[in-house]
Amino acid sequence: MDKAKRYIPYLLLTGLTLFFCRMFVGRYGIFGAKVDWLSQHSVLPDYFRQQFYANGKLFPEFAANLGGGQNIYHFAYYGLYSPLILPSYLLPFVKMSDYIMAVSITGLTASVLLFYYWLKSRKTDTGTAFILSLMFLLAGPMIGQYSGQIMFVDYMPFLCLALIGVDRYFEQEKSGLFTVSVFLMIMTSFYFSIGGMLSLVLYGLHRYFEQREGNRGTVRSFLRDGLCFVRSMILAVLMSGFFLVPTALALTGGRSKEQNTSFASFFIPQITVERFAYSIYGIGLTTLVITVLLTGLLYRKVYEKVLTYGCVIVLVIPVFAYLLNGGLYIRDKVFIPFLPLLCYLISIYLEKCRKRELSFIAGMIPYIITTIFVYMARNQFVSKGIGESIWKVLLAESILFLICYVLYCAMKRYHKEKKEILMLALPSVICLAVTMNIFYQMKPDRYVSCKLYRDVTGEQNRQAIKEALKDDDGYYRTEQMGSDDENAADLNRIWDVDQNITSIYSSAYNPDYQTFRQKTFGLEEPFRNGMMQSVSKNPVFQRMMGVRYIVSDSDVPGYTLVKKCGITGIYQNKDAAPVMYATDRVMTEEEYKKLAFPYNQTAFLEYAVVGEHTESSDQNIMTAYAPVSLKMANNRTTGGAEQKTMQQEGQKQILFLRFRVDNAHPNKDVTVWINGIRNKLSAKDHVYYNENKIFTYAVPLKDGEDNISVTFGKGKYRLRHVQAYLGSLPERSELLYQSEIQVDKKQTEDNVIQGTIRVKKDGWFITSIPYDKHFKIYIDGKETEIQKVNTAFLGCKIESGNHEVKIIYHAPGTTTGKILSLIGIAGFLLVLVREKRKQKNTR
Repeated sequence: MDKAKRYIPYLLLTGLTLFFCRMFVGRYGIFGAKVDWLSQHSVLPDYFRQQFYANGKLFPEFAANLGGGQNIYHFAYYGLYSPLILPSYLLPFVKMSDYIMAVSITGLTASVLLFYYWLKSRKTDTGTAFILSLMFLLAGPMIGQYSGQIMFVDYMPFLCLALIGVDRYFEQEKSGLFTVSVFLMIMTSFYFSIGGMLSLVLYGLHRYFEQREGNRGTVRSFLRDGLCFVRSMILAVLMSGFFLVPTALALTGGRSKEQNTSFASFFIPQITVERFAYSIYGIGLTTLVITVLLTGLLYRKVYEKVLTYGCVIVLVIPVFAYLLNGGLYIRDKVFIPFLPLLCYLISIYLEKCRKRELSFIAGMIPYIITTIFVYMARNQFVSKGIGESIWKVLLAESILFLICYVLYCAMKRYHKEKKEILMLALPSVICLAVTMNIFYQMKPDRYVSCKLYRDVTGEQNRQAIKEALKDDDGYYRTEQMGSDDENAADLNRIWDVDQNITSIYSSAYNPDYQTFRQKTFGLEEPFRNGMMQSVSKNPVFQRMMGVRYIVSDSDVPGYTLVKKCGITGIYQNKDAAPVMYATDRVMTEEEYKKLAFPYNQTAFLEYAVVGEHTESSDQNIMTAYAPVSLKMANNRTTGGAEQKTMQQEGQKQILFLRFRVDNAHPNKDVTVWINGIRNKLSAKDHVYYNENKIFTYAVPLKDGEDNISVTFGKGKYRLRHVQAYLGSLPERSELLYQSEIQVDKKQTEDNVIQGTIRVKKDGWFITSIPYDKHFKIYIDGKETEIQKVNTAFLGCKIESGNHEVKIIYHAPGTTTGKILSLIGIAGFLLVLVREKRKQKNTR
């Protein structure tokens, strides 16, 4: 009976986890948020699985289908080798998005149960452990990020296992669980594993000094024991080398710094309430954790001091946030791995209160300081747009905790029942359940509705893509296009391994391609996040990048409907450029840079741009598009946005329009739609500010159309330097696309593209695959020097004649990483053998 009772808390915690998942998220649709979940965390693992089914390779190197073609380690963060994702490879009949929801809820439940088990193993009272496990569950990032940016928290079960492993290391001198847990944590989310390992070091120091309490040690013995402890994590890092090394090299080439901070400011303490309380992008507890940390500064025992002081230093000195964020910026999300440790500190605090180790005054003063601090920090929330109400809630909560502490001390004076300790912890659980639900979770527009989920994951889309690709032997691209929400959801969505797209949304990316889209060519930016590079409605870009097919539920200008799959149409543009071709019709990059708008776009339809000086063809293209003036036809206001119709003179096919936006309120977004094409300038304080101050449009016009619809979003801003041009795009140029490659699809897989080409004249081999110096091009088996063409893409010189072309991409660091992994595995096995022998000898 007693044994059965032990399982009751686990069953209750499981039930409550499912209940809160349903209450916070599930009631609005599915267990997934619009932000990142739908466009990254649920689709990129599906792409990895598709690649495995197609190539049978567990170690891919190239993602030919995404963003024009990129190093696959640009996407490694999203579960390339995650132990949570790999089992899905055995379940081809399960939709990946459904699998992600199931594994997220399972991982959240496992985290809570393991956390409870860990507290119990540390001799924590059952009631206290249960309440703290609920506090852990309801903390901001747990449900909030398990349903959103999963990689922020999906390592949590392995972090909890690693904490249990640390205990086992000190109590039984066994490091196996510790090492394996750290390895799995790295493989699940390498970015947050760094913070996880730092929290494990702090906990290791705590256990070390606790175990040696009362015993004097030398610096030499401390360093020796410390190296032995850290060895387990070093082995885990080495074992992960096959993943970490190529990922690190990919990140250094394709992620930009977003924050400039003076060196001195890195060491000036910085304390924000939002870092600790209620944010889903921080630790997400209540203000009780601030009180506990303040109280911990008064502890006398070394092992308690080292943990408290260690946490305080890491959490308030900005240099740690900067380093844990990879030297990119200072953000609170990297402190999420400290959540279990801070809950553990609360358990220590509650135990001290129960044992009356704190005087009434020493216990009350931290509550008073916390209340004063919350009041003084009230402007932090207003300035970030969270609103006045949240800081008032925090202030009321901190006062409530102070009252609860006074009442607890009064009751403790006359009663010795230890259950009264819950008076200090239970209010936090209630506050988390209510406040997190009201301020962060109860937002239906944050989550994916059932309708949107069905629309973007419906099988009709897969069928349409397969139908479009079925009878086409060329090497072109196929995109999906829909509403803004659907385009955001489809940024990385691949339905078939033969489908190639130009859009991309990733934390890392090919920098040349990003620069080409945003600066050189100047595409529309429909999203406030600069890394969300959407399917473009620009007809010049579509043709240049070889987008022959577009799958859409509505008509696509410039494309012809060739087939219907239910309500979804397949649209074709036969003028689209091949992804790879040979030509001698070129202009130099120096000449290209002299071209003004819109010729900086349209030039790519008539010439290839090369870096070397060459004898260029006739480049008389500066008269194809005539400047035009726009005049206002009528106005109307809808939903706070002002809609106007501009009338133009003439009836041409493409209107090229560009203007500069001067935002009078820099901390608010600016949005302008032209015929449904959206351009957005994000607020300057947005974490991924897109810097889109020049709005550029290429608007396809129907025959006879001489009006365009302009919708101005809310805000105060001025449009300057307006440029407008009208003209017709040239027909597909046989002078440019002289020789198209015939790709051998049987030989083309993973990191290899292979085919034959018949080159009519000596010239250049041009592709619309983003340039990367780790490509190699072999023509007739002989390696040829690669060059950057069209300012951002892969190319090389080629002679006339029939040729076999083979393009190979090798992700840098793969070989080195595998060698390090073998060294790590060997070292790990050696340690296990030594530990087993040592235990055998001590028996």
